Amino acid sequence: MPRWFDHPFALFEDNLHKPGQLCLLEELLETIHASRPEEILPALQAIERAQQAGHWLAFAARYELGTVLEEAFKGLPEPADESRPPLLQAWVFGHRRQLSADAIPAFWQAGMASLTPAEQEACVLCLKPSWDEARHAAALERILEWIHAGDCYQVNLTFPFYGQAGGHPLALFARLREVQAVAHGALMFDGADWILSRSPELFVAREGNTLTCRPMKGTAARSIDPVEDAARASALQHSAKDRAENLMIVDLIRNDLGRLAPTGKVQVKRLFELETFETIHQLTSTVSAHGITADLGAILKALFPCGSITGAPKIRAMQIIRELEGTPRGLYCGALGWLAPDGNFSLNVPIRTLLLDAQGQVRLDAGSGIVADSQASAEYQECLTKADFVRRLDAGLVLIETLRWEAATGYHLLDLHIERLSHSAQSLGFILDPGVVYEALQTFAQQLSRSPQRVRLTLNRAGQIAVQASLLDPVSGIQKIALAPFRLHSGDPRLRYKTSARRFYDKALNTAQQGGLFDLIFCNERDELCEGARSNLFLELDAGPLLTPALSCGLLPGVLRAHLLAQGRAIEAVLHPDDLGRARRIWLGNALRGLVEVRISD
Repeated sequence: MPRWFDHPFALFEDNLHKPGQLCLLEELLETIHASRPEEILPALQAIERAQQAGHWLAFAARYELGTVLEEAFKGLPEPADESRPPLLQAWVFGHRRQLSADAIPAFWQAGMASLTPAEQEACVLCLKPSWDEARHAAALERILEWIHAGDCYQVNLTFPFYGQAGGHPLALFARLREVQAVAHGALMFDGADWILSRSPELFVAREGNTLTCRPMKGTAARSIDPVEDAARASALQHSAKDRAENLMIVDLIRNDLGRLAPTGKVQVKRLFELETFETIHQLTSTVSAHGITADLGAILKALFPCGSITGAPKIRAMQIIRELEGTPRGLYCGALGWLAPDGNFSLNVPIRTLLLDAQGQVRLDAGSGIVADSQASAEYQECLTKADFVRRLDAGLVLIETLRWEAATGYHLLDLHIERLSHSAQSLGFILDPGVVYEALQTFAQQLSRSPQRVRLTLNRAGQIAVQASLLDPVSGIQKIALAPFRLHSGDPRLRYKTSARRFYDKALNTAQQGGLFDLIFCNERDELCEGARSNLFLELDAGPLLTPALSCGLLPGVLRAHLLAQGRAIEAVLHPDDLGRARRIWLGNALRGLVEVRISD
């Protein structure tokens, strides 16, 4: 049965302020976009016509739109981006749902309940900065040279992080909204790609003839100690450096709004307000302009991009950003929000925003404002801190290896276990010394009884190892299996690593055991066989080697599987459920039990 989020939609939510608000736009009618400068005006005109026809729209503008709108960039070559994504896009929807505060919890609960167990357990793995500290420090040093030469006062320096998402984007957004409540959250799906925005910053909102901007500048990491946390918040609010940065951007935005408003109609309503989020404290200020008659195009030309994510003077800062960053910012630091039929709108600054493509690849950008007294290490750490709201999702993640130990032979396939653990640790950013793992296992083995043991080793991000054991229950005879009631996705990164993010496996195994089965066999979205909840699959179709699903189908690279492939006793293949019926014999295998013959349950 189709779910509302299986089709294009745009969702906007404030879950920071009580009682909360949620607006859902559905039934996509038209997509308007402009990829070249000459297409911008026709696109804005099409947007205006859609509003006049009574439609609600979702709107997104790339940061690079700002260089197109500024005369100073005319004639310069465009940054390399072979795909030429739209500078601005608008999605015209036929239906709008405004949920009451009381209905919002049930809305999210129903959405989560419609997901499969594998979709519900969402996470982001392998999230790594694309810049190391040395590259960042070199760029910062150049900015300081420009500042000391009088070229600029502040430059916002940013870079992307890349990773891969597991589970469903809706579940990932639901987790993010729990760990970081914000006033300008947005979740969008265009039929291929997803936008998950947990932005705390308002770029500009229009209500009648009034424009409101709420720039954010000044950041401090939170502490788990309440006393220390309060001290950090107070220090930020009274920091001369952070207040100066914030005031610099407020003055810039006052000037931008002054290009649109009648004389004397720009006001700073609130200055240096402290806002507290799950991982950081931030300073915000509120600037309003009254008597505005300009249309959306004129407003964007005057204000875009937001001064809080460029620096000052704005145009010179943008020129420096263009020279130093190398990678187009894209939607990050652009604008994202809704447009109403009456001309009102609300656009956030898409910071704290994840972009997910159809393969689950994730991009998240972060940056900081560089001023004359900025220190390289502190600024780089601030960027990492701003990504913590995502990295905290898997803060308790551990890597797992389950080994067979026997008194006569020791650990079975130990080298392959350590090899897999090392590869996983390197990919996921865990600290690991293989020698320490080997020594810990050998020391632990000295206390084991002579009966075969199931030994479970875990490794956390800090490199800490824990080992425990239990007696290995024997398995005899041909066991029964069945197909799992839900599917895996071949691109899910969790399938490639044995980690604690495996509740959907555990649920499937529990279901199997309650039904008197040895295991359940998963298929992927292409109806290809993958693996069991605790074992790899092997089919004997003829007298040749065993056939086992290819890694591209979505499965754990099991230790026994690697051993059999290396010996030539098994080869990879793309298999389907029909192959289970054609097989002469079916085997499930892992390093703990070896190959166990199974059959499909009646």
